[in-house]
Amino acid sequence: MSENNPFRIFPAHAWERDEDYMRLFEYLESTTNFFYQNVCDPDISPAGEGVADRRTRILDAMKMAEVVLIPAGLVLAHKDWADFIISAAKAHDLPIVALEHFGPHELPDELRENADKVVGWNSRTIEDAIRMASRHDDTKRFDTIEFDLS
Repeated sequence: MSENNPFRIFPAHAWERDEDYMRLFEYLESTTNFFYQNVCDPDISPAGEGVADRRTRILDAMKMAEVVLIPAGLVLAHKDWADFIISAAKAHDLPIVALEHFGPHELPDELRENADKVVGWNSRTIEDAIRMASRHDDTKRFDTIEFDLS
């Protein structure tokens, strides 16, 4: 993976930049040497487009994507869009990485059942999940714990 071959991600949204959407990109930007391309930006939807037009744009964007990222908050706030995105991802045979709630709520059952991987809000785990789900690239990353035996 390099700048010339970025991961093509589809970040689920309801045609707005909500808190989870913005947080996802804050976490992705905090990683090093991880290059990605957002294939479906909510700002590129002109006002006046109807639901059918937006669904078509989602389906077209998924043709370019390698992985779909769905924050759990989207399922609660915009269930119709979340259900459509999950169905479309399954139809395109795209892996789904679910991001747990950024708070005390449980992950919705329909998202847990359809997700290939469920991760918390940690830049390393999000990056690793994208790598594994999209290109089966295992980072072989591990944490080192130091003990003071004195």
